Amino acid sequence: MLTALKKQHALIWAFANRDFATRYRASVLGWAWSLVQPLATLVIFAAVFSIVFRVQAPPMGNEKTSYAAYLFTGMVTWNLFSSLVTLSMTQLKSNGELLKKVHFPAYAPVLGASIVQLIQVALELVVLIGMFLVLGNVGFTWFIAIPILIGTALFAQGIGLILSIMNARFGDVMYIVGVVLGALYFLTPVLYPMSLVETHSSALAWVVKLNPMSWYVEAMHDAMYTLTTVSVLEVLALLVGGFLVFWAGFSIFNRFSEDIGEML
Repeated sequence: MLTALKKQHALIWAFANRDFATRYRASVLGWAWSLVQPLATLVIFAAVFSIVFRVQAPPMGNEKTSYAAYLFTGMVTWNLFSSLVTLSMTQLKSNGELLKKVHFPAYAPVLGASIVQLIQVALELVVLIGMFLVLGNVGFTWFIAIPILIGTALFAQGIGLILSIMNARFGDVMYIVGVVLGALYFLTPVLYPMSLVETHSSALAWVVKLNPMSWYVEAMHDAMYTLTTVSVLEVLALLVGGFLVFWAGFSIFNRFSEDIGEML
């Protein structure tokens, strides 16, 4: 797998450069739009859940409380997952004509588009860091966020590669995944702390804990929000788990993408 990726790195970067140049080409604000949607969602959800539903965020590392900061920490992690899954799933069809005419590894446009998406997530992370700097919530545990996000990206990309093949064969997959991601979002502790679920329903708490994305989001909350040191074993588990899913997704993709031009 690593040998194949290294061999095709120039082609992957070519697709990334193409997507980078065309994503906001007709827009006046350009890449600023990549922050408008998550920030607008943050403002709306923060107002609804903190004012209307009175959800209380746990204390930060500096003992202060900020629901907006808690929410945005979870959103950055969730957006990394959902955006990579959704974008990867559509790349084969959007590059269908090219795949029919030219022979090249079908994973190249998928991974190329994902690289561009990582840039958007990096911008969101910069905004999150700025928010914590303003709030005075700074700690060395921030560095733990890097392997957590890498594990999240690998986990999402592996799923995205599998779904891209399925979506190329069955058009309904894209709509089913949209519904599943919508439900999964509310079963991940992004909008609420895990303690709130455990207080009201132990059964629902177990469902949330069985959701793999809960592990990544909770680890990010620990590293960035509460400034709690995440154990080395937990970080390794998130990294290794993400890599194994990526390896499995890459292997399945290569096995079923040989005749991808005919399917499209």
